[in-house]
Amino acid sequence: MQRSRVCGTAHRLALWADSTYARADWLCAQGVVRIMKRLAAILLSGAIFLGLLGAQPMPSYAISAEHQAALAAQSETGIVAIIRAERLNVRRAPRAKGGSLGLLRRDSVVPLIGRNRIGTWLEAITPFGIGWIDARWVSTNADISNLPIKDDQILPFATVATSALVYVRRGPAVEYAIVDRLRFGDEVDVVGLHSQNTHVEIITPRGRRGWVVTEAVRVEGDLSALPFSDLTVTPLAKINTFRLRVRQSPDPNAPVIGRANLGVSYDVVGVSPDGAWLEITGNFGRGWVLRRFVIVIGNLEQFGLTH
Repeated sequence: MQRSRVCGTAHRLALWADSTYARADWLCAQGVVRIMKRLAAILLSGAIFLGLLGAQPMPSYAISAEHQAALAAQSETGIVAIIRAERLNVRRAPRAKGGSLGLLRRDSVVPLIGRNRIGTWLEAITPFGIGWIDARWVSTNADISNLPIKDDQILPFATVATSALVYVRRGPAVEYAIVDRLRFGDEVDVVGLHSQNTHVEIITPRGRRGWVVTEAVRVEGDLSALPFSDLTVTPLAKINTFRLRVRQSPDPNAPVIGRANLGVSYDVVGVSPDGAWLEITGNFGRGWVLRRFVIVIGNLEQFGLTH
């Protein structure tokens, strides 16, 4: 009797388990059916939407004709370029190693104003200023042969030719701080000249402006339009005595606010009317030192001093 009761209970449990698993299978199947129905609805909606668009494929850039016309109006040529690369450098000169002004993204549209003679580089008006873009990575709305040739307006450049390492300094003298370094073969844009032809002012591939010695580079291009920019570089005062007193004003009786050490160079930011004192900057702030105790590096004429 007891055994029969146990067997009956076991049988009922087995039936309950079978029905439970069967229900779970049914629910799972129903879930799959619902998912398939939703997926079919999404695909059907997409097909209808694509059908409404027509048989013509969408272009890889969504630039309206009105937008192109508005940009073309910014230049005399009426020609625009549409960028096809993910990112395209705008360079100061039509060379692969020319200094970069910035990067244009894919589908950007820029007005064109010129080209080089062989049509491999295009001059454009960009958010970073006027620069050059590689013609291989753009499409245009018109024949680029209609663009004016700008070879005669290309910035001169210099190539590091005599040394494995060249320092680029803040000013045209070894006393100025180093702002960058160049390797043999590097190309840089030349933007200024030295009045004594000892240095040239350049812009490095990293966009830093500075000076290199003329004998370290080979310069190419027309230099006639470049300024003698050494005349406006901040001059230096190199201290020529031990612990020179820095005073609050150009007066031997003015309070001492600091000391300038032998051999250290300081920026000159002012000159006294009689030329006897120089105003310099340092960890003491701004102060004045006697000119006869320093070696001046650079040009003081920008402060109105001619002697």
